[in-house]
Amino acid sequence: MPGLEAVVAAAGKAVAERAVREGLAARADGTERKADLTTLIRSGFPDRFVRRSLERQLEAIADGVERRLAALVEREYGGLTEDDRAAVLHEVLATLKAADLTDGAVLAADMDPIKLAKAVRAGLPDPARQLGEAGGRLYDVLLDECLDCLVRIIQQLPQYLPRAATEALGRLSSVEEQIAALGQHVSAALARLPARSLEAPCGTQDDAEFERRYLEHLSRTLDEVELFGVRVENYRPRATLSVAYISLGVSAEAKARRRVPERMRLAELAGTAAEAEPATLRVESALGRSRRTLLRGDAGSGKSTLLRWLSVTAARGGFSGDLEPWNGSVPFVVKLRSHPSGDLPAPEDLLADVAGPVAGRMPAGWAHRVLDAGRALLLVDGVDELAVRHRPAVRRWLADLLAAYPGTRTVVTSRPAAADARWLTEEGFSSVTLEPMTPSDLRELVRQWHAAMRGSPSLPCPPERLDEYEGALLARFEGGPHLRALAATPLLAAMLCALNLDRGKQLPRNRMGLYAAALELLLERRDAERGITAEVALEAEQKIRILQDLAWQLAVWGRSELARTTALRRVEEKIRTMPRVKATAEAVLDHLLQRSGVIREPVPGRIDFVHRTVQEYLAAKQAADDADVEPLVERAHLDQWRETVVMAAGHANAPVRRDLLRGLLDRIDAEDRYGRRLRLLVAGCLETIQELPGDLRDRLEGCLAAVIPPRNEAEARTLALAGEEVLRRLPDDVRGLPKARAVATVRTCWLVNGEEGLRRLAGYRTDQRREVRDELATGWDYFEPDRYAAEVLAGASSDEAALTVRNPRLLDSLRHVKWLRELQVSCHVPGDLGFLRSTPPLRTLVLDSVGNGGLDGLTFQPDLEWLHIWLAPRRSPDLRFLAHMPKLRRLNLMEHDFGGSLAFLDALPRLDFLFLRDVGPVRDFGPVARHTGLRFLGLHGARHLRDPAVFANLSELTWVSLRDVDADGGLTALAVGHRTIREVHLLNPIGLGDLGVLDPLDLGTLTLSGCPAVTDLTPLARQPNLETLTLQATGVSDLGPLARLPRLSDLYLADCPGVRDLGPLAEVGSLRHLSLAGAAPVLDLAPLAGRRGLRITAGSGQELRNLHLLDRSVRIRRV
Repeated sequence: MPGLEAVVAAAGKAVAERAVREGLAARADGTERKADLTTLIRSGFPDRFVRRSLERQLEAIADGVERRLAALVEREYGGLTEDDRAAVLHEVLATLKAADLTDGAVLAADMDPIKLAKAVRAGLPDPARQLGEAGGRLYDVLLDECLDCLVRIIQQLPQYLPRAATEALGRLSSVEEQIAALGQHVSAALARLPARSLEAPCGTQDDAEFERRYLEHLSRTLDEVELFGVRVENYRPRATLSVAYISLGVSAEAKARRRVPERMRLAELAGTAAEAEPATLRVESALGRSRRTLLRGDAGSGKSTLLRWLSVTAARGGFSGDLEPWNGSVPFVVKLRSHPSGDLPAPEDLLADVAGPVAGRMPAGWAHRVLDAGRALLLVDGVDELAVRHRPAVRRWLADLLAAYPGTRTVVTSRPAAADARWLTEEGFSSVTLEPMTPSDLRELVRQWHAAMRGSPSLPCPPERLDEYEGALLARFEGGPHLRALAATPLLAAMLCALNLDRGKQLPRNRMGLYAAALELLLERRDAERGITAEVALEAEQKIRILQDLAWQLAVWGRSELARTTALRRVEEKIRTMPRVKATAEAVLDHLLQRSGVIREPVPGRIDFVHRTVQEYLAAKQAADDADVEPLVERAHLDQWRETVVMAAGHANAPVRRDLLRGLLDRIDAEDRYGRRLRLLVAGCLETIQELPGDLRDRLEGCLAAVIPPRNEAEARTLALAGEEVLRRLPDDVRGLPKARAVATVRTCWLVNGEEGLRRLAGYRTDQRREVRDELATGWDYFEPDRYAAEVLAGASSDEAALTVRNPRLLDSLRHVKWLRELQVSCHVPGDLGFLRSTPPLRTLVLDSVGNGGLDGLTFQPDLEWLHIWLAPRRSPDLRFLAHMPKLRRLNLMEHDFGGSLAFLDALPRLDFLFLRDVGPVRDFGPVARHTGLRFLGLHGARHLRDPAVFANLSELTWVSLRDVDADGGLTALAVGHRTIREVHLLNPIGLGDLGVLDPLDLGTLTLSGCPAVTDLTPLARQPNLETLTLQATGVSDLGPLARLPRLSDLYLADCPGVRDLGPLAEVGSLRHLSLAGAAPVLDLAPLAGRRGLRITAGSGQELRNLHLLDRSVRIRRV
């Protein structure tokens, strides 16, 4: 489709340039109003840097318009060929060129693209006469789209730029900032436009105009999410939904996980560790697999937010991936809580719940026509929010509606207690359940929530300080397992974000207040503020007392769930003591299951708590209310009782608290076995208690002194919960501590965070141990970046002068780290590389993921010796900056489109390491051949590498990695005359079958991947120095030749199911590591009997026989 793509690109550029030209001409002098765009830019902006910025923004704007036009043109429509569609677009451009689009004409249309389109069409012939019926419809849609984009661009143009450009140089920076923001504003405006659907049925002009207004209304009014039920004092917790939204995991009912994790592993909240196992399926994928879905989830799991996001995204035509077929859908949102009487809307009333102000303009029968065309997206929210007696009516209403309009995509949400997985099975619905958030989900939610709040008009702090709040909250999550467990749902995680912002990063160290706020939110305020009336009248205190009794029973019995009959009996006994409760035990229990968000019935007949941490809080409250200290002290050494003991100390009154602490201290004195564990527990109690018993103060101080400083990371986390009480007891200098204790002490400080934590960390910066320095760098992500870099990192001792950055918000603060010489940026850098302008001179720079921004920032690092760039997405960047790096010795370029030429290498005469990925179009490898000093060479996708002369003069090569290279060309040429090569990696070599081609080499390491024609390893027997061999996706079945390799120590077999006999390995006496995960499913390990120190990796499903014959020193790892 190259021809059509070129026309679309030209159209995007033409629309953008016309819009900017009209915007600038409207403010130019009379003599200049008819000048071309280049002249207008030059006369309006004398400063060349401002002009360049505007030109770059203009390109970005053109790209945005091109993307919207491409979505309409670059697919089949109405039987039109590509040439037909290109001709239609040419006609649209001709119309735009001739049209009056001056500021007068645009203002006369009230800046309304619909009115402007009518004015442009006035007097024009019917396009269908020239282009045919389908072509005429496409013409109309494209003209509307172009004019819509043009008006939105003009609306974003700064009113004062040309005038400001003629003022003093001191104003130029503000002009440049305005222009730099222009592309961002225009992109945001275009993103908010609903996408036109070419598949829309041929309706009246009123239908099309109303539909567009309706979609715009949804896009504007539903694109925000407000946190109901959270008490904040300084702002309104309202955010942009399309920014704050994160994708969540779901599980199909057959595979649903029934239990919330007791503790979420979040060691990598800053993005520093491996991700946890992903959920079964992303919710978008699950919805895309079925036209009708019942989405079940506990309170606060994100059901309503998901439906709002679906509605907004449908209105904008912004679906991608599995939901891309949903583009063109028209969303109808039905909030069942708005229909408490059970009277559900007819098709003509579907707009009432969320689009009442525009519903009166709806053309007669429009909703029916949308439904009949199969374009409707019906989103039904909250089966659980209707009274039980009205829920069957929902099922009947859906059955009738979908029988009349079977093509309607439908999503229905409910809490599990109100609708089981089979509730809509007969109506053809599949059922999925929203899973608790994973560690990566929680990290993403925190970051997206703060990003979305930047546009809030009522922020309690400057927007640029939101990064500080985000970092401080991530530190609290990192250090507090109770907070991580509490934040298992989007609602509660957002609550913590809101409270952290409202209280100036001062979430109480005492978790008790947070749990009380969470219970108030779940039990009372959220339903009340959403207008949901309960059928069972219970006061908040009554609910809590019933729930804490259930929680205590679970704790005492050591169980995680109760039988429903047992729970019913406990509720009945409890409400007998509550004279104001009139409902039956059955009604009370059902009400708590359906509306509390605290307990649930994951499988019929079994009841558990949604949040383990809330269960512990309530159990602790019951123990404190009953002054039942003895079981707490007796079980204090057990992990599952730790949190209950800590919170019981917070709930208890003074006499009960004294008894509890005395009991713990007496156990410490009497028992050595659990002494340190119990001391750490007492330290943890400092988090929740408000005052220490005076008669126990000395004993408590002695207990703390015995566990400070911490020994390891686990102890650091435990002590950090006590906050500044621990900080003031930490040493001022860690250089005298063992390495592990020094690292744990640093971690304790950044987990506690705050001013005192920062002061302590600044005192530790002179420690020169790499592990301590790395821990100081890890803490950077949890503080205000500039201040931390200036006060902690800038004064750190570092012989290696190296730093790794895992968060893009830290990059601009690198200017403070003057000692920095080696930098790895392991996060995605979405924009340009402007931070390099102020970064100290670097020798090494590794960029693991660079977005669509330019690479010009690299010109500010001319002293680089090692450069690694991985582009994401793949594109063809301007590499001329490399000519300004005379010292560059190592170059690694990944996901670059080299455009068939490697000429840029001629500007780098000192290279000794070169790795280029995907050089498929390249035919001339002369620039590589001219680098005769290369010792390391990687060329992937080099399918045209056949000229032996390329390697003729590369006499110093020691390491080579080649992918898609022709065995009869480049590979043969490489092997001849290069005895210096010790390591070779061959991936998908073309035509490689005989390994004899490698005979001229003296190899120490060899990788063969994607070589199905390689079946005979006999030539490798002529490689006596081979130590490491990797075979992946080969045709090898016989390992016999390997018996003649005296130095082979590492053998890795992947996707080699033909390998069934390990007998030959009995003769390989040097073997130390053996990976069998890709070999046959059943393997006999008897040939390895008697081998000492062997490390074996096997697949999780592989059957390994004769394990008993292996030496006790052999270690087997399953993967």
